[in-house]
This record gives sequence, C-alpha cells and structure tokens, in this order.
Amino acid sequence: MIKQRKSKKSYFNLDLALFHLYQQNSFNGTDLPAKTLCLTFDDGPGSHTLAIARFLFEHHIQATFFVVGKYAFYHPEILKELKEMGHLIGNHTYEHPDLPYYVSVNGDIIDQVLRTDAVIKPFVDSDRVYFRAPYGKWSAEVAQELNQSILTASHIGPVYWEIAGIDCYYWQNNWPVKDAADRYLSDIEHNEQRGIVVFHDEIADMDVVKPHNKTLDLLKILIPQLLGQGYEFVRLDEIVPIKTASLQEPKFTLRIGKEKYVCLNNKTDLFANGKPGNPHNLFTLKDLGYGKFAFRAANNFYLSSAENEIKAKHFEINETEKFDIIPVDKNSIMLRCYDGSYLTLEKGKLTRNAPFMRQAAIFSYANHNFTINNNISRKQKLLLFKKQLLFIKSKLQQKLNF
Repeated sequence: MIKQRKSKKSYFNLDLALFHLYQQNSFNGTDLPAKTLCLTFDDGPGSHTLAIARFLFEHHIQATFFVVGKYAFYHPEILKELKEMGHLIGNHTYEHPDLPYYVSVNGDIIDQVLRTDAVIKPFVDSDRVYFRAPYGKWSAEVAQELNQSILTASHIGPVYWEIAGIDCYYWQNNWPVKDAADRYLSDIEHNEQRGIVVFHDEIADMDVVKPHNKTLDLLKILIPQLLGQGYEFVRLDEIVPIKTASLQEPKFTLRIGKEKYVCLNNKTDLFANGKPGNPHNLFTLKDLGYGKFAFRAANNFYLSSAENEIKAKHFEINETEKFDIIPVDKNSIMLRCYDGSYLTLEKGKLTRNAPFMRQAAIFSYANHNFTINNNISRKQKLLLFKKQLLFIKSKLQQKLNF
C-alpha cells in the first residue's frame, strides 16, 4: 500500500476487499448431463467467425466466442451480429499472452483484460463477463493479480474445457478435415459424452496457419452427426456452476487502515467506523458503461453525491449516483462525482468536497480470497517521492510564470 504524506491536501489509503472474482480452479462442464455439449470458440473474430456463427444459428445452437481484443477492436460489426444471433462474447485478453509467464516478467495482465473489456462490453448482454485464459494456462498468481482490480470484479473465470481445441493443429499440419471430426467425436465419447468443447474460429498466434483454417468445414461434418446421435447444446451461462456464479454479485468493503471500515449508519449515512464482519460494511458495484459505476450499500440503496456528504439513499440510478473510477495503479483507485469533484474523507465521513484530484482519497483494495502483498519496496517509495517532488516543482513553476 502506498503511504501518502499528510497535509491539508491529504491522501487517504483505503483497502477494498472483493468477493467472487477470478477463481484458482477453472470452471468446466463436468456437471452437464450426458449427451450435452457447450461449444466455445477462441482467438477471433476473423474472416471465418460470422460464417461459423451463422451455421450454428441455423441449427439453433448458441455458442460462446472468446475474442482477442486486438482483433475485436477492428470488427465491432462482427461482435454486433454475434450478439444479435444470441451467441455469447467472452474475454480472451488483448494480445493472447501466456498469462503465468507474462506475470512472471511483470506483464500487465489487468491491462490485457480491461482493454478487451472496453471493446466487447457494448456487445455483452449481461453484467458479467466470461473469461478464458489463452492456451488455458492459469495459476494462483494470475488469479491473485487479476483479483487486485475492482474493474475486473464482474468477470467469471477462468473457463476451461473437457474437449480440447485440436482443430488448429490439424490445420497447421494440413491434416484432413474428416480426421479432425473423427478425433472430436472420439474425444467427446471418451469424456462421458458431455462437456465444454473448444474450436478456433481464428488462429491468434500463427498467421501462417490462418489461411488454412477449416473449422467451418469441420462443423459441417460434426454438428449433423452429433444432432443425429441425440446431442443437445447449451450456452455457457446455462452450466449450473457458471450460472450460479453469475447470479452472485461481487461484494466488497471500503477499509481504512487495519480495522476501520466505511459502514452504513443511521440508515443512510456512511462513517469510517465499521468493524470487521459487520454486514453493513458491504457494497456491490454496477457497471453502467462509458466508465460510469454505481455503488449499492447494504440497505440496497445507491451511494449518492447529491449532497456534500455521500449518502446511501437513492433506489434508482440518476446522474448523482454515477461515479467515475480512475485507476491509480493495479490496486488503487480514485472516485470522481458527477460534478467533477472527488470523493474524500472528512471527520470520518465520505464527502465530495475535493475539487482537485490532488485532494482526492486514494482507495486501495485487497481481495479476501487471496493474500495480496500491497507493500512497496524502498526503491518504489523513492520513485514515488521523486514524482511528488516533480509535481510540486511543476506547480511552483506555473505560479512563477504567472
């Protein structure tokens, strides 16, 4: 946690504890009934995506397309049509990195996820975003890293599979489509005729393979055979554990220091006097799009900045219930109100009496599911102190110029 100097223009350190985020163990389809499959597609959108989606739509099958942000950015028209056909759109990162290794070299995986979210969320038909890691590679360290951001709190993941996406290897080796279909049928049979199946509507990492993609031809062989054998198909959000997780709203607490929580008192007032375990400390977050968020308190009313003191008193979301979340780093944020002022803390109460960013409270958050080290090194502290000195120098320079 970054400690800020105390002054009239003070910075406050608050911890935000989150629930129901990225899991250490992947979601899968083992709870599906026999002869029930969930079809998923990775690495698009690309030149084959819509043809695949339309073929499935004609057969009354709704699939999930885990898209790569750098491709999706250029094809919003594809995402729009996928949504119109009832297919789900999931997050598959922006540049398709190997996440456990990426974390080990200090890669910014939160950025990978959030940049993709910015592209796909207009085409996601629920408050939750389904996430699949590239190559299915996952680790506790990756989960811990992603769970440090409140902006990923709406995600369900990672989503794994029972029947692997071997289609791309067949196209890479120029093997026959019929052989790929036989392999999928065999893998489905050996997996008790149930589960999540992976295909590739695009190939994210190997441009040389993209022209050889025959997944549509594969489906034209595979789907009629599966339907003829009595198989049924479900969307990802119909799988019971995933559906259950989707219905759970991520809850969090705002915490100051080790023991003081922002707590709902006197029905609508918020004070920094809550104790651990108090249910009145709990809040939920609603993503409103366009960078706006609403916070709901334990009384089921939304936090409002209609008055100088922030209160939980409005059941509906209007302009005064909308806040901008401004990331400071991967586990710290500031909150801006509808009138441009910032959330701060005065005499134990949350207020909007901070007209400038330098007066805003900085909210840090720590996940309840994992132990997160928020301490920073001496070198990082020195660099932060240097940045603060440079900020003061620039302000003084501006005054001298006037």
